[in-house]
Amino acid sequence: MHPILLQVGNFTIRSWGLMVMLGIILGVLLAMKEAKRKGVDPEHIIDLVIILIILGVVGARVVYVLTNFSEYRDNISLAFSIRTGGLAWPGAFLFALIGTILFVRWRKLSFWVIADILSPYIALGYAIGRIGCFLNGCCFGKVTERAWWSVYMLGAYRYPTQIYSSIASFLIFLFLVAKSWDDKPGKKFLTYIILYCIYRFIVEFFRYNSRYILGLSVAQWGMLGTILVTAVILYGKSIEWKRRTT
Repeated sequence: MHPILLQVGNFTIRSWGLMVMLGIILGVLLAMKEAKRKGVDPEHIIDLVIILIILGVVGARVVYVLTNFSEYRDNISLAFSIRTGGLAWPGAFLFALIGTILFVRWRKLSFWVIADILSPYIALGYAIGRIGCFLNGCCFGKVTERAWWSVYMLGAYRYPTQIYSSIASFLIFLFLVAKSWDDKPGKKFLTYIILYCIYRFIVEFFRYNSRYILGLSVAQWGMLGTILVTAVILYGKSIEWKRRTT
C-alpha cells in the first residue's frame, strides 16, 4: 500500500486524492469536448461538475456513515471527519443524480442529453479513482490462498478487488465511447447504470463485506434493486422512442 505518495513537512500528496483528482480533470475535459460536439455549451459541464463534486462527497459520506453507523455511534463527531476514511460510491452517485436533475431544470437543459454526455467519463474517472483505492488500501478484497494474482494487503493475501473494479469500469468506458449509439436520449446513460450494477454485483463476491442479507451483501441487494428500476425506466423510454419513430 502507498497511501502517501509524497510528504514534505506538512504538505502531503495522498494517492487516493491524487487519482480521484486526475480522474475528475480528465473526465471533465473529455466531457466538455463531447458537449461541444453535441451542441451543448461546455461551460454547463464545468458548472455542473463543481456542484457534483460537493454533492458527491457529501452523499458518499452520508451513505457510508448510515450504513456503518455502529462505528460512529459512540463518537458522532467522527462522522464529519473525511480524513478518517469512508466514502460510499452509491451515495455519491445518488446525490449527484439529484443535483443533476435540479441543475438541468435550472439551466433549462435536457437531463438525458447531459447524462449521456457525462456517462462514459464518469466510468473513466471511476476507473482511475479505483487505482487510488488500491494504492490507499481501501475497498479491499477477501482473503485468498488460491489466486496467484492476489496481493498482500492488511496482513493477508487478498483479491485485488480495486483493480477488478478499475478494469471493469475502464471496459465500460471503452464500450460507451466505441459503440455507435443511435439518437435516443438516455439510452447511453441507462446502459451505463445497468453495466455498472452488473460489474459491481459480480465483484462483490470477491470484496470483503461485514454484512450480508440472505447470502448477498447490502451492496448487491442495492445493485439488484437499481437494475430493476433502471430496466423499468429503459422499457418506458423504449416505448417513447418507438412512438417518435412511427
